Amino acid sequence: MRILSSIRVLLVLTLLLFVSNLVNADSPNYDITQVEVNDLLAFSSSGNVTLQNLNIELLETIQVEITLKASDNITGGFVDQVRCEASLEGYEFGLVRDITPVFTVEEGNTYKKMLNVQVPEDIEASEPYTLRTECSDTINEESIDFTLFINEIRHFIKIFDVLLNPGSKIQAGKPLFVTVRLENLGQKQEDQIKVKVSIPELGVQSVGFIDELVTKIQEETEQFLFEEESSGDIDLQLRIPEDAKTGDYSLRVDVEYNRGHTTLSDTLPLSVVGVEKPKDVEAVLNIDSTTKQAAQGEEVTYRLMIANLGSERGIFSVQLDGTSACCTSSVEPGFLTVMPESTGEVLIRVKPNEDAEPRRYVFTASVMLGNQLVNQINLNLEVKEKAKSVAPALAFKNVLAVVFGLLVVVLVILGIIIAFRKGREEEEGKSETPAVEAQTYYYRPK
Repeated sequence: MRILSSIRVLLVLTLLLFVSNLVNADSPNYDITQVEVNDLLAFSSSGNVTLQNLNIELLETIQVEITLKASDNITGGFVDQVRCEASLEGYEFGLVRDITPVFTVEEGNTYKKMLNVQVPEDIEASEPYTLRTECSDTINEESIDFTLFINEIRHFIKIFDVLLNPGSKIQAGKPLFVTVRLENLGQKQEDQIKVKVSIPELGVQSVGFIDELVTKIQEETEQFLFEEESSGDIDLQLRIPEDAKTGDYSLRVDVEYNRGHTTLSDTLPLSVVGVEKPKDVEAVLNIDSTTKQAAQGEEVTYRLMIANLGSERGIFSVQLDGTSACCTSSVEPGFLTVMPESTGEVLIRVKPNEDAEPRRYVFTASVMLGNQLVNQINLNLEVKEKAKSVAPALAFKNVLAVVFGLLVVVLVILGIIIAFRKGREEEEGKSETPAVEAQTYYYRPK
């Protein structure tokens, strides 16, 4: 780095020694007799030039003072529509200049004009540039060029960009992610750069550190074994308070480096949308069961009862999260209005997919009162494998076998009953017939 810097300085000095100021004198009616840059004599018509190597830093204002002498013999006695200009040539992204308003030059008079040229912060430093001074009218012009050398500021970090996610408009209670991108445009490597983002009106802030940012020259010359850069990002998070009111706020970014001796800051507009909480609505929730079982393709229903013990009506809704991976789901009704001292019912229907893996699934039912979260309920679903269906032919055979078996059983039972009844009747017949005793009758003649 030292060798390259020495070569650049040597080149600039060589240019300054061998390249004289370029003077273009075309107007017969007036001449630039003297130019001062930052209170230093840069050009004199007498030949006394004292400006040889003027170093300018980034962001510095170059003050240019031009002395214009009108000739004693101007046709018509004056020249109208004259203006003076100072410009820094070689800036890539636009014009860097200052121009005076038009004025009239009258013969024999001398005019002094002051101009200010602001050096851009992102101009390529450690380079020679041309400072052009010029006075002109609609026909003629006078101009003088000078060579300047622009250096980096010793310690100079720039806030290149600030990104807000989800954006510059956010709802109260939501997180705001802030990405801050910094660039080191100075001469020195910076370490332990502290970055703070805050919303002072809401009393929230977040702080982080960037370990180091090398200089642009160090980055270009690749002096390090590891890939180090002169720019870097840091991500910070702010949570907007739930009770923040609707309005416009200022997001402030503060950067502290150079062991705390150098600071810079920036502000961005932020719009917050407040959440209006319903008044006098007191919700009580009751669910029939938080765990249910279902086979693949079979629908189950969770019954959620909502009671409003407040004095104003409440409009409730239920949002389901986590069911898309296994099931189809629905909530009926989408919005439930519960009057004071009344109750209402919400049906949460969940149906596992035919190819859902048999296991336990957990999903969340968020009960909302308007935009306000009332409660979150974790629901469980045990998915069982669906019973396999029997082939029709085999089922028919099984039915016939069962019927035949039943018929056989019935026939056996009937046979037993008939045999039993027959035996019983025979026994009863014998017992009812009277026994005939053998009698002997004797006949005696008279």
